[in-house]
Amino acid sequence: MFNNWINWYIDHAALLFTVLVVTAVAMEQIHRRLRGRDPESKSMATTFASGLAFLIVKGIVGKLAITTLALFVFDHFRLLTLDLSNTWVWVAVFVARDFIYYWVHRAEHSIRVLWASHMVHHSPETIGFVTALRVPWMEAVYKPWFGLWLPLIGFHPFAAIAMDVFAATIAQLYHTEAIRRIPVLEHIFVTPSTHRVHHGSNAQYIDKNFGAVFIVWDRLFGTFQPETVPVVYGIGPDKRIDTPAAALVGGYPALVDAMRPMTTWSQRVRFAMSAPG
Repeated sequence: MFNNWINWYIDHAALLFTVLVVTAVAMEQIHRRLRGRDPESKSMATTFASGLAFLIVKGIVGKLAITTLALFVFDHFRLLTLDLSNTWVWVAVFVARDFIYYWVHRAEHSIRVLWASHMVHHSPETIGFVTALRVPWMEAVYKPWFGLWLPLIGFHPFAAIAMDVFAATIAQLYHTEAIRRIPVLEHIFVTPSTHRVHHGSNAQYIDKNFGAVFIVWDRLFGTFQPETVPVVYGIGPDKRIDTPAAALVGGYPALVDAMRPMTTWSQRVRFAMSAPG
Protein backbone atom coordinates (compact mmCIF):
# COMPACT_ATOMS: atom_id res chain seq x y z
CA MET A 1 0.00 0.00 0.00
CA PHE A 2 2.74 2.46 1.00
CA ASN A 3 4.75 1.56 -2.10
CA ASN A 4 1.75 2.24 -4.36
CA TRP A 5 1.17 5.62 -2.70
CA ILE A 6 4.84 6.57 -3.04
CA ASN A 7 4.92 5.64 -6.73
CA TRP A 8 1.79 7.69 -7.32
CA TYR A 9 3.25 10.69 -5.48
CA ILE A 10 6.54 10.52 -7.39
CA ASP A 11 4.55 10.66 -10.63
CA HIS A 12 2.27 13.52 -9.52
CA ALA A 13 4.33 15.59 -7.06
CA ALA A 14 4.96 18.52 -9.41
CA LEU A 15 1.27 18.75 -10.40
CA LEU A 16 0.13 18.64 -6.77
CA PHE A 17 2.60 21.37 -5.85
CA THR A 18 1.45 23.58 -8.71
CA VAL A 19 -2.21 23.22 -7.76
CA LEU A 20 -1.46 23.97 -4.11
CA VAL A 21 0.64 27.06 -4.89
CA VAL A 22 -1.87 28.51 -7.34
CA THR A 23 -4.76 27.88 -4.95
CA ALA A 24 -2.91 29.30 -1.93
CA VAL A 25 -1.82 32.46 -3.76
CA ALA A 26 -5.30 33.01 -5.24
CA MET A 27 -6.99 32.58 -1.86
CA GLU A 28 -4.47 34.92 -0.23
CA GLN A 29 -5.11 37.65 -2.82
CA ILE A 30 -8.88 37.27 -2.46
CA HIS A 31 -8.50 37.57 1.31
CA ARG A 32 -6.41 40.74 0.90
CA ARG A 33 -9.00 42.31 -1.36
CA LEU A 34 -11.86 41.45 0.99
CA ARG A 35 -9.94 43.20 3.78
CA GLY A 36 -9.35 46.22 1.54
CA ARG A 37 -5.59 45.76 1.42
CA ASP A 38 -3.32 46.74 -1.45
CA PRO A 39 -2.74 43.79 -3.84
CA GLU A 40 0.95 44.82 -4.05
CA SER A 41 1.06 44.48 -7.82
CA LYS A 42 4.60 45.92 -8.09
CA SER A 43 5.96 43.49 -5.53
CA MET A 44 4.12 40.61 -7.20
CA ALA A 45 5.64 41.47 -10.58
CA THR A 46 9.11 41.31 -9.03
CA THR A 47 8.29 38.04 -7.33
CA PHE A 48 6.85 36.37 -10.41
CA ALA A 49 9.82 37.46 -12.54
CA SER A 50 12.15 35.89 -9.99
CA GLY A 51 10.07 32.72 -9.68
CA LEU A 52 9.75 32.28 -13.45
CA ALA A 53 13.49 32.70 -13.96
CA PHE A 54 14.08 30.13 -11.22
CA LEU A 55 11.77 27.60 -12.89
CA ILE A 56 13.40 28.11 -16.29
CA VAL A 57 16.94 27.71 -14.96
CA LYS A 58 15.91 24.81 -12.72
CA GLY A 59 14.35 23.08 -15.71
CA ILE A 60 17.47 23.53 -17.82
CA VAL A 61 20.06 22.82 -15.14
CA GLY A 62 17.98 20.15 -13.41
CA LYS A 63 17.02 18.14 -16.46
CA LEU A 64 20.12 18.56 -18.59
CA ALA A 65 22.78 18.41 -15.91
CA ILE A 66 21.91 17.51 -12.34
CA THR A 67 19.37 14.74 -12.99
CA THR A 68 21.67 13.17 -15.58
CA LEU A 69 24.60 13.37 -13.15
CA ALA A 70 22.49 12.05 -10.26
CA LEU A 71 21.37 9.07 -12.34
CA PHE A 72 25.00 8.42 -13.30
CA VAL A 73 26.07 8.50 -9.65
CA PHE A 74 23.16 6.24 -8.69
CA ASP A 75 23.89 3.72 -11.47
CA HIS A 76 27.65 3.54 -11.00
CA PHE A 77 28.65 4.71 -7.53
CA ARG A 78 25.80 4.13 -5.09
CA LEU A 79 26.90 2.60 -1.83
CA LEU A 80 23.56 0.90 -1.16
CA THR A 81 20.23 0.31 -2.83
CA LEU A 82 17.68 1.76 -0.44
CA ASP A 83 14.28 0.09 -0.33
CA LEU A 84 11.74 2.78 -1.23
CA SER A 85 8.88 0.57 -0.04
CA ASN A 86 10.21 0.93 3.52
CA THR A 87 8.61 3.88 5.33
CA TRP A 88 11.61 4.29 7.64
CA VAL A 89 13.95 4.75 4.69
CA TRP A 90 11.95 7.82 3.65
CA VAL A 91 11.81 9.13 7.21
CA ALA A 92 15.57 8.72 7.75
CA VAL A 93 16.49 10.29 4.42
CA PHE A 94 14.05 13.15 4.94
CA VAL A 95 15.54 13.96 8.35
CA ALA A 96 19.08 13.75 6.94
CA ARG A 97 18.09 15.99 4.04
CA ASP A 98 16.67 18.56 6.44
CA PHE A 99 19.86 18.50 8.51
CA ILE A 100 21.99 19.19 5.43
CA TYR A 101 19.56 21.90 4.30
CA TYR A 102 20.01 23.65 7.65
CA TRP A 103 23.76 24.01 7.07
CA VAL A 104 23.38 25.02 3.41
CA HIS A 105 20.80 27.63 4.40
CA ARG A 106 23.03 28.87 7.20
CA ALA A 107 25.90 29.16 4.72
CA GLU A 108 23.70 31.31 2.48
CA HIS A 109 23.50 33.82 5.31
CA SER A 110 27.18 33.52 6.25
CA ILE A 111 28.99 33.72 2.89
CA ARG A 112 28.75 36.84 0.71
CA VAL A 113 28.69 35.10 -2.64
CA LEU A 114 25.73 32.96 -1.53
CA TRP A 115 23.95 35.78 0.30
CA ALA A 116 24.09 37.84 -2.92
CA SER A 117 21.66 35.27 -4.31
CA HIS A 118 19.63 34.37 -1.24
CA MET A 119 18.95 38.00 -0.30
CA VAL A 120 16.42 38.09 -3.14
CA HIS A 121 14.16 35.75 -1.16
CA HIS A 122 14.47 37.98 1.90
CA SER A 123 13.80 41.22 0.04
CA PRO A 124 9.95 41.38 0.24
CA GLU A 125 8.79 43.79 2.93
CA THR A 126 5.73 41.68 3.68
CA ILE A 127 5.30 37.94 4.05
CA GLY A 128 2.71 35.71 2.42
CA PHE A 129 2.31 32.79 0.06
CA VAL A 130 3.52 35.03 -2.78
CA THR A 131 6.73 35.73 -0.83
CA ALA A 132 7.65 32.06 -1.00
CA LEU A 133 7.77 32.31 -4.80
CA ARG A 134 10.51 34.95 -4.82
CA VAL A 135 13.30 32.44 -5.25
CA PRO A 136 16.49 33.56 -7.05
CA TRP A 137 17.38 31.62 -10.19
CA MET A 138 20.97 31.35 -8.94
CA GLU A 139 19.85 28.83 -6.30
CA ALA A 140 18.83 26.48 -9.11
CA VAL A 141 22.48 26.46 -10.18
CA TYR A 142 24.29 25.82 -6.91
CA LYS A 143 21.83 24.10 -4.57
CA PRO A 144 21.32 20.85 -6.55
CA TRP A 145 25.00 19.99 -6.10
CA PHE A 146 24.43 19.68 -2.36
CA GLY A 147 21.88 16.94 -3.06
CA LEU A 148 24.17 14.50 -4.84
CA TRP A 149 24.71 12.62 -1.58
CA LEU A 150 21.21 11.16 -2.06
CA PRO A 151 21.96 9.02 -5.14
CA LEU A 152 25.40 8.25 -3.66
CA ILE A 153 23.84 6.51 -0.64
CA GLY A 154 21.36 4.72 -2.91
CA PHE A 155 18.25 6.93 -2.85
CA HIS A 156 16.82 7.07 -6.39
CA PRO A 157 17.06 10.54 -8.02
CA PHE A 158 13.38 10.58 -9.01
CA ALA A 159 12.39 9.82 -5.43
CA ALA A 160 14.71 12.62 -4.31
CA ILE A 161 12.94 15.06 -6.64
CA ALA A 162 9.58 14.05 -5.15
CA MET A 163 10.98 14.58 -1.65
CA ASP A 164 12.22 18.04 -2.65
CA VAL A 165 8.76 18.93 -3.94
CA PHE A 166 7.21 17.75 -0.67
CA ALA A 167 9.59 19.93 1.35
CA ALA A 168 8.87 22.89 -0.96
CA THR A 169 5.14 22.38 -0.39
CA ILE A 170 5.62 22.60 3.37
CA ALA A 171 7.80 25.70 2.96
CA GLN A 172 5.09 27.37 0.90
CA LEU A 173 2.58 27.01 3.73
CA TYR A 174 4.57 28.68 6.49
CA HIS A 175 5.08 31.93 4.61
CA THR A 176 2.04 33.53 6.22
CA GLU A 177 0.89 35.87 8.98
CA ALA A 178 -2.49 34.17 9.25
CA ILE A 179 -1.28 31.69 11.89
CA ARG A 180 0.07 32.97 15.18
CA ARG A 181 2.49 31.15 17.50
CA ILE A 182 2.06 27.42 18.21
CA PRO A 183 4.64 26.98 21.02
CA VAL A 184 4.12 23.23 21.41
CA LEU A 185 5.14 22.62 17.77
CA GLU A 186 8.09 25.00 17.95
CA HIS A 187 10.04 22.45 19.97
CA ILE A 188 10.42 20.26 16.87
CA PHE A 189 8.99 21.85 13.72
CA VAL A 190 9.31 25.07 11.80
CA THR A 191 6.05 27.02 12.08
CA PRO A 192 4.80 30.19 10.38
CA SER A 193 5.87 32.11 13.49
CA THR A 194 9.44 30.80 13.57
CA HIS A 195 9.81 31.37 9.84
CA ARG A 196 8.52 34.93 10.14
CA VAL A 197 11.40 35.47 12.54
CA HIS A 198 13.80 34.16 9.89
CA HIS A 199 12.54 36.83 7.47
CA GLY A 200 12.89 39.60 10.04
CA SER A 201 15.43 42.40 9.81
CA ASN A 202 15.01 43.18 13.53
CA ALA A 203 18.39 42.98 15.28
CA GLN A 204 17.31 40.01 17.44
CA TYR A 205 15.93 38.14 14.43
CA ILE A 206 18.84 38.37 11.99
CA ASP A 207 20.39 34.99 11.10
CA LYS A 208 17.93 32.93 13.15
CA ASN A 209 15.73 29.89 12.46
CA PHE A 210 17.40 28.33 9.42
CA GLY A 211 15.51 25.02 9.56
CA ALA A 212 13.37 23.92 6.62
CA VAL A 213 10.99 21.50 8.33
CA PHE A 214 12.60 20.77 11.71
CA ILE A 215 13.42 23.67 14.03
CA VAL A 216 15.30 21.25 16.30
CA TRP A 217 18.55 21.97 14.41
CA ASP A 218 18.30 25.64 15.38
CA ARG A 219 17.74 24.66 18.98
CA LEU A 220 20.73 22.33 18.91
CA PHE A 221 23.13 24.77 17.24
CA GLY A 222 22.12 28.01 18.94
CA THR A 223 20.23 29.78 16.16
CA PHE A 224 16.68 29.48 17.51
CA GLN A 225 14.69 32.62 18.26
CA PRO A 226 10.97 32.74 19.13
CA GLU A 227 8.76 35.51 17.81
CA THR A 228 8.60 38.05 20.63
CA VAL A 229 8.10 41.42 18.88
CA PRO A 230 6.48 42.40 15.56
CA VAL A 231 8.64 41.36 12.61
CA VAL A 232 10.12 44.00 10.33
CA TYR A 233 10.53 42.34 6.93
CA GLY A 234 13.00 43.07 4.17
CA ILE A 235 16.75 43.57 3.92
CA GLY A 236 16.94 47.27 4.75
CA PRO A 237 16.07 50.48 2.86
CA ASP A 238 19.53 50.73 1.27
CA LYS A 239 19.42 47.22 -0.20
CA ARG A 240 15.89 47.02 -1.59
CA ILE A 241 15.10 44.61 -4.43
CA ASP A 242 11.83 45.97 -5.75
CA THR A 243 12.00 45.55 -9.53
CA PRO A 244 12.16 42.44 -11.74
CA ALA A 245 15.59 43.50 -13.03
CA ALA A 246 16.94 43.83 -9.50
CA ALA A 247 15.56 40.40 -8.57
CA LEU A 248 17.33 38.82 -11.53
CA VAL A 249 20.79 40.10 -10.52
CA GLY A 250 20.43 40.09 -6.73
CA GLY A 251 23.41 41.39 -4.81
CA TYR A 252 26.02 40.43 -7.40
CA PRO A 253 26.53 43.90 -8.96
CA ALA A 254 27.29 45.30 -5.50
CA LEU A 255 29.57 42.35 -4.76
CA VAL A 256 31.52 42.86 -8.00
CA ASP A 257 31.81 46.61 -7.33
CA ALA A 258 33.15 45.92 -3.84
CA MET A 259 35.79 43.53 -5.21
CA ARG A 260 36.87 45.75 -8.11
CA PRO A 261 39.49 47.75 -6.17
CA MET A 262 41.12 44.58 -4.87
CA THR A 263 44.40 43.82 -6.60
CA THR A 264 44.64 40.02 -6.31
CA TRP A 265 42.27 37.12 -6.88
CA SER A 266 43.05 35.72 -3.44
CA GLN A 267 41.72 38.93 -1.90
CA ARG A 268 38.58 38.72 -3.99
CA VAL A 269 37.99 35.09 -3.12
CA ARG A 270 38.47 35.74 0.60
CA PHE A 271 36.07 38.66 0.41
CA ALA A 272 33.45 36.64 -1.52
CA MET A 273 33.68 33.86 1.06
CA SER A 274 33.53 36.21 4.07
CA ALA A 275 30.43 37.04 6.10
CA PRO A 276 28.08 39.67 4.64
CA GLY A 277 28.54 43.14 6.04
